[in-house]
Amino acid sequence: MGHEASETRAGSSAESGVKAATGAIVAVVGAANPIAGIALGALKEFVDAPLLRLVEMDRARRAERGRQALAASSREAGQSLDRLVQTIETSSDLLTLMSETVQSAMATPLDEKIIALGRCLGRGVRDETTVDAERLRVRGLASIEPPEVKLLEVISRQTYPAPTGWAQDRLPGWRRPEILNELPGFAMALDASIARLTAEGLVIDDGIGRLPGDDAPDAREMWVLTDFGRDCLALLRAVSPIGEDGVT
Repeated sequence: MGHEASETRAGSSAESGVKAATGAIVAVVGAANPIAGIALGALKEFVDAPLLRLVEMDRARRAERGRQALAASSREAGQSLDRLVQTIETSSDLLTLMSETVQSAMATPLDEKIIALGRCLGRGVRDETTVDAERLRVRGLASIEPPEVKLLEVISRQTYPAPTGWAQDRLPGWRRPEILNELPGFAMALDASIARLTAEGLVIDDGIGRLPGDDAPDAREMWVLTDFGRDCLALLRAVSPIGEDGVT
């Protein structure tokens, strides 16, 4: 009898954790996507059945991504899901980190990014002194999708051999021509991708001032990963190794 009662209490605890986590997800869905947060019953008055199915599919997909991120947080923190939620509820900083993490996870189709985001939250729960740093990681990860991941992967590789007459055997960074050799489809979008990575502190132009007297602008562009960029890429790689073309 005592054993059965213990199992019942354990089941109730797990169920409460799932309900609490799901409630948090639903709240974030409503805040991040007003349409997705509207009750389906109310929507029926304004949209037809096919559109309603699309809205429901979007809601379900976003909610599942949020659940995956919270599950990854639980594993990283070494806490059960209900304990994780209880811990987050005690701290406004953790609540903010949770909100940013789940919103970012809901918005991405990349499984490895969802897990990496969840790990950031889990690390913040495990050690609250890291919350600010984890928020920065979440923002950095949130800003990159498959095109930026491909570019990060290229810039992380060994650079091309240096031209004849250079002091180094290899280029100190990635120039535009070499990047486009690896990613020819980026010709019209490279500036935008680099600007996004630069804005988040993931890459830096290490060629500024390196080659005085060289009039070729491409020769002065030497893109390299920052320590922060290597850290974010390592989080993604830890979930699912990225292939040579920058995709899983």
